[in-house]
Amino acid sequence: MTTDRHHGVTSIETVKGIRPISAMATNVIGAIVTGDDADVAALPLDTPVFSTSARALAKYAGKTGTIAAVLDGITDQADAPIVLVRVAEAPTEPEQSALVIGSDTAGKLTGLKALAAAKTLLGVEPKIIGCPGLDTQGVTAELVVVAQALNAFAYAKAIGATLTEVAAYRENYSQRELELIDGEFTRISPITGEVERAMTIAIAMGLRAKIDSQTGWHKTLSNVGVNGVVGIETPRSFSLINKDTDANFLNNADITTLVREDGFRFWGNRTCSDEPMFAFESSTRGAQIIRQRIASAMMWAIDKPMTPTLIEDILLSVNSDLAKDVRDGKLYGARVFVRAEENTKSEILLGKFRVGYEFTIVMPLENLVLEQVVSDTFIVNLVDRVVAIANDILPTTV
Repeated sequence: MTTDRHHGVTSIETVKGIRPISAMATNVIGAIVTGDDADVAALPLDTPVFSTSARALAKYAGKTGTIAAVLDGITDQADAPIVLVRVAEAPTEPEQSALVIGSDTAGKLTGLKALAAAKTLLGVEPKIIGCPGLDTQGVTAELVVVAQALNAFAYAKAIGATLTEVAAYRENYSQRELELIDGEFTRISPITGEVERAMTIAIAMGLRAKIDSQTGWHKTLSNVGVNGVVGIETPRSFSLINKDTDANFLNNADITTLVREDGFRFWGNRTCSDEPMFAFESSTRGAQIIRQRIASAMMWAIDKPMTPTLIEDILLSVNSDLAKDVRDGKLYGARVFVRAEENTKSEILLGKFRVGYEFTIVMPLENLVLEQVVSDTFIVNLVDRVVAIANDILPTTV
């Protein structure tokens, strides 16, 4: 007797169409801090700790090390989600740098290597990272490695006593994931009431998170008012018009600096990239975010039968996502494409299909050129107006 017949209606459900691609959380901060008197239960050594609120962690900070000042610098700009890794305080800078860089010993991760494992351990991936107050050259070199692993963006101090030393320090780096910042803001100490150095890199990280939340990743850190600071430790000369200034010298060396102009601000848009396409902070972060956002959203398509309908749905989904960035003013334009020559029979037999997309990220207006022309062109207006006035007020003589 056959059992494969059905006398009735067989209902088959097919899912077809665009799958929405969700926005990424780009404002998650990751920081290495010190503080031997911190609450060890809440902030154990060399253990990534996540909080949806940086402000909520302040009560565990204690008074030693960097943690209290780092959290204060961040939260003065915005309360942001954060992953903290606390390392022990060390008596010398080399020893401290070694603890910050960390290690992987028998599966025990410490320092920056523990921060790099945040997604595996916590399910959270920091996108704005730094080691405020601890960023020696060796630490910054490792910080960039972690930024690349996390698809994140790093801020670090530009080291040097003079302008030329700072510019020379920049030459140590070629990575798009890094922005170097010259100078230190000052603040009023919440303990002594005296003026002291602020955690400038923490301020940059908090401001980056604020801009991401309020404006978007396409706006750079530059020329946005900074909260909670009262001065600049070593002021740099600055002019909006004159290019022969300290600030412009540093900007030409791809270094962001600090200025006071209608408040205190970071001034500079550039990364350390050796690839001109990623010279701007916004170009790098846009490429990072779009790449991960689209790739992560394609889970639904993997291992489904490779039908024309499936490929069409993928194309439509990517196109819809990029079109939103264009509408939001983050991209000048974008397109999705398929090249027949790249999708050969042999590739398809291996279960592979290539979909391409391209876009152009909106650039910051770094240099506004205003052309002022002083001429005699409009003298004729004077004559015309005087003649008109004379005709109106003077009597006609016969």
